Amino acid sequence: MFYSNLYRRHLLDMHIEDWNPEFLSEFSPETYVENLKKARINYAMIYLQSHAGLCYYPTKTGVMHKRLEKEPDLIKRVVDLCHAAGIKVCGYYSLNYNTREHDRHPEWRMVQIDGKSRRESGSSSDEQLSFASTKQARYGLCCPSNHDYRKFVYAQIDEMLEYFDCDALFFDMPFWSHTCYCPKCVEAFGGPIPEDLMDRKLVEFKARMMGEFIQSVTDHVKSRRPDMPVEHNFAQGITSSSSCGCLEEVLAACDYVGGDLYGDLYNHAFACKFYKNATKNQPFEQMFSRCKPALRMHTLTKTLDEMKTAVASTMQHHGATLVIDAIDPIGTMDSRLYDQLGELFAFQEPYEPYFRGEMVEQVGLYYGMRSRGRGNIPTSRSCCANAGKTLTRAHIPFGVTGSFHDLSGYKVMAAPLLLSTEDKDNDRLIEYVEKGGTLYLSGCGNAALVEKLTGNRFVEMTEEVNIYVAPEPGYEDVFCGFNAKYPVPFEQNAAVVEPGFGQVIATLTFPYTKPDDVRYASIHSNPPGVPSRIPAVTVNSYGAGKVIWSAIPVENETYEEYRQIFLNLLHLGGKPDYFFTSDAPRNVEITAFRDADTVTVHATVLDEEAVSTPAAPFTVRVRVKAKSVKLLPGGEEIPFAWENGYTVFQTQKLHIFDMYALEL
Repeated sequence: MFYSNLYRRHLLDMHIEDWNPEFLSEFSPETYVENLKKARINYAMIYLQSHAGLCYYPTKTGVMHKRLEKEPDLIKRVVDLCHAAGIKVCGYYSLNYNTREHDRHPEWRMVQIDGKSRRESGSSSDEQLSFASTKQARYGLCCPSNHDYRKFVYAQIDEMLEYFDCDALFFDMPFWSHTCYCPKCVEAFGGPIPEDLMDRKLVEFKARMMGEFIQSVTDHVKSRRPDMPVEHNFAQGITSSSSCGCLEEVLAACDYVGGDLYGDLYNHAFACKFYKNATKNQPFEQMFSRCKPALRMHTLTKTLDEMKTAVASTMQHHGATLVIDAIDPIGTMDSRLYDQLGELFAFQEPYEPYFRGEMVEQVGLYYGMRSRGRGNIPTSRSCCANAGKTLTRAHIPFGVTGSFHDLSGYKVMAAPLLLSTEDKDNDRLIEYVEKGGTLYLSGCGNAALVEKLTGNRFVEMTEEVNIYVAPEPGYEDVFCGFNAKYPVPFEQNAAVVEPGFGQVIATLTFPYTKPDDVRYASIHSNPPGVPSRIPAVTVNSYGAGKVIWSAIPVENETYEEYRQIFLNLLHLGGKPDYFFTSDAPRNVEITAFRDADTVTVHATVLDEEAVSTPAAPFTVRVRVKAKSVKLLPGGEEIPFAWENGYTVFQTQKLHIFDMYALEL
């Protein structure tokens, strides 16, 4: 597809109201496109409509922004000027976030349990998003279950396709920002809608309805323009609970996958690995805001080093970067930013010809998209993200997988805190182990899978939230020196099981008192005092593979001791011969891609500081026999040696990002 080699992308956020005649009064298509050219952009996402529900074109179905009354072709000129400059255009449309239509059509509104929409009541909820303001009255939400609203969306798509010469379309907000209790949802659900967000029937209902709506949008576009790529924002497929409805069904409707995310650099890298394996077509699209930490800080721009580091993390997964800027309400853009973006993408552009090959992934993190709870309790998402940070810091080749991706290529796989909502994929996980894979499982949310693979039968969760894991004799090294007298402490409850057919290598130890007991052993803490024979960690063979199960998600802990315990548990089935190893600093992420005649090794300093601190030279060992090692993009020869089956070389001093080519 045309977008396959377009890695420098841009979006100018234009959710601008029209009650003030100053709004967008100074907007200039010529200035807009000149800024894109300065920034070296080759794929621009252009607003055709916004969350406000205002259309940036003459519309018969909706409401046009007042600024366009005298110049209705204002945005069309942006699209045409982009094409004249060789810039491809993706049109932006906001789906269920549509304030104008919410106000014009009360029957289309998403409503809360009290029968009022958030905009009507002005209430705030912690279910999903609060954006730049806790005043949810800004956002009018229309219900995806309402087929009249769907027909309206299709009609607006027809208008946009007729008016604009876009190369692709992007649809925003394909998720439930809260549970809707409107009559259409009650009818489609088949009865009263539960209030429990994680009710299985409710989770599946939301996924089905959202997936049906999103697929219908894609299908409608394809019925008019069969070759037009369609993308739906999949940010909530990573960040929100399973109840948001942005799950595999939305993925299926995307030609390529991406989203705007706002976590730290390790979360950025995790998202890249997820998007890379979830997308149908490469490259995936990783969006980031030029504001720090997000668009709500309208005039605070990230430093060049901060932006380079974010771009580098995407580059080393061969993804496309989309930078999000926000227009000033009067319609102006800060041209200084575009000088900076030009420097940013001048840094990336020389590497783009080398974005090829398949990423080497030997450890898989199975991300349970239907196992994302809410609140601060550990979930499959938080556990996978923290496990990813552990693997990154240990320089272990890994990828993010799940129901959307093939499992067979992984030597070892961790599947943290899966819930029963994931049981449709149980057979694939079982087959993975039967054929020789090593699988680490934590918790008993998917009790049927745990019992099948380990024989451990779930009984209950401990009421204690201060719990200890005591290694059995001979396994103290696995648990980094903790032992039966001084076991590993955790501040969360644990799954209690009746032991199955595996070997118990650690047991649960309890404090002296129950949580509600006024008695205590030590006034400031709850030290271990009551050993048990309840399994905490078990290991067993299954088919040709191995299963390690933990009653507590060790992988979610962030202290270094726990990170090492997690790695030790992964290696109980035998430590793989990793494709690459390194003595690089722990804040350096390393990835490798391989094609027929080349291995490219990428290294990025994951530094959150405004000015990145370079890493001293380090050694990289790659399990191939190379004819040469070159520093890209210039091609300078790097000395190397052949040692014990590895090509070994030392890097130069690393400032943000480097790429090396090993020619085979």
